[in-house]
Amino acid sequence: MVNVLPTKKQTSLRIDYYLRLFSLLCVGAAVVVLLGGVLLVPSYFASKNQADAYERFRDALEGSVGLKERSQVVNAVETLNERVRLVNAYSDSAFSKIFFESLLSESVSGISIKTISFTRGGEGMRAAVGIGGSADTREDLLAFVDLLRNNPSFSDVTVPVSQLVVEENATFSIQTVYEKP
Repeated sequence: MVNVLPTKKQTSLRIDYYLRLFSLLCVGAAVVVLLGGVLLVPSYFASKNQADAYERFRDALEGSVGLKERSQVVNAVETLNERVRLVNAYSDSAFSKIFFESLLSESVSGISIKTISFTRGGEGMRAAVGIGGSADTREDLLAFVDLLRNNPSFSDVTVPVSQLVVEENATFSIQTVYEKP
């Protein structure tokens, strides 16, 4: 098809066409942006609510962790108070002072005492004593047992034979009777 319009008119129509096309694209883009914004508003509020819920959950979790830590601290303090009470109950006792002085008066190198248990029985200063620990060598353990047997405060010193068989790093459990001399 042949265009019979003058060149000036063709140019003006072409400019009008491109302006209308550009305007239509701008209006379409604006509609898309507005429509997108309107559709994002509900998701914005939903994500805001979800973020608030997570913050409340985190705060509640931090609070419960804080309570748990506080309860552990309270339990530790109660345990320490009980231990201090027990130590105070026996620290002024003439029995415990004399007992520990006679047990630890002469030390043997290579002996590590880890537990001492005693049960007071009968009249006066008599108690069944259990001493547990470890010895570097069998000779150290035998020296410690001989030290207890030679001490007049201890009688009936017994050590299981199975603990005397081990050459090095022997754990021991000695049973004896303590009497104030």
